[in-house]
Amino acid sequence: MFLDINQIKTIQMDHTSRCQLACPQCARFHGSQTELNPYMPVSDTTVDDYKIILEPFEPNTIKLFHCGNFGDSLTSPTLDDSIDYSLNKDVKEFKMAVNGSARTKEWWRDLALKSNRITINFSIDGLEDTNHLYRVNSNFKKIMENAKAFIDAGGNARWYFIEFKHNYHQIDEARRIATDMGFKQFNAKYTGRFAEQQQKEIETKKGTVIEDKKDNHNQKDMQQIQHAYKSFEEYIEQTPIVCKYKQEQSIFIDMEMKLWPCTWMGAPAYFGPNNPQRQSFDNLYKLYGNDFNDMRKHGWDILEHEFFATYLDRSWNNQSNKYKRIYTCGRTCGNKFEFSSGYGKNTRRQNL
Repeated sequence: MFLDINQIKTIQMDHTSRCQLACPQCARFHGSQTELNPYMPVSDTTVDDYKIILEPFEPNTIKLFHCGNFGDSLTSPTLDDSIDYSLNKDVKEFKMAVNGSARTKEWWRDLALKSNRITINFSIDGLEDTNHLYRVNSNFKKIMENAKAFIDAGGNARWYFIEFKHNYHQIDEARRIATDMGFKQFNAKYTGRFAEQQQKEIETKKGTVIEDKKDNHNQKDMQQIQHAYKSFEEYIEQTPIVCKYKQEQSIFIDMEMKLWPCTWMGAPAYFGPNNPQRQSFDNLYKLYGNDFNDMRKHGWDILEHEFFATYLDRSWNNQSNKYKRIYTCGRTCGNKFEFSSGYGKNTRRQNL
């Protein structure tokens, strides 16, 4: 079984699929880099959804994390009521990953004053002259004003910085600014998306060319995989899998209240039909239908569904033709390539 409900410690979720930015490697632009993913619905979760999510759990036992798989929670019209409901249900921690460009300074101040259980991960990839290059449509001055208002009111803030060729020279300066402002943590991280897509550069919606950092170890790791396995696809089929979310006792809910083992599996469900990750979902839908994991219909009983109870473990071990390995599992939790920027040698966390 993937997880029993009593084993869950962290619920990650996409509160919304809305966002005001146009970051070219985001799932919102999957397959295009410049045009919004047409297979992605515009959806928001509501307080009624949070009642389904949090009702079974005792106070102070669950961490809730808006991880920003497709959207930025700050752009959602249903966010404020959902925050208040979650805090009233005594979640252990309420955390959001945001770009920081939205809302007023007063809103940020009030958010900090609501509770000391709130943590904000600000995704800021550079300084005033660089952050907007990848974080298209962001406003650095506005981000700094919002972060300062939150921190000065006692808020717990962390700075997350993705390294590219155009900004890696600013890491030390960004860390100094984070320290001076009162951020609790600074995280510099690599992305594995260039290597996976066998690219070294991409173009944004505004025509800016974004290049991978020259010494990104992911490029070398990908070359070694292709040499050993002949192709990345062959590696995905053969690599031993150790599920990160199962180890961490975490689970993911998307913006349409579909329950998935992890945030990485929650994205391909909304990719186009020619995408290899999306294609591996066809077997799931053929077996179980399109709403087998809909929490609005089934609640947490989904954890007892065959997909969570049997399919995942057997697919990881290639034990059955019925339980075919899911592309995303090998891609993200295989033992030779660290796709996620938040794990292993892709991230360097520093408490300030």
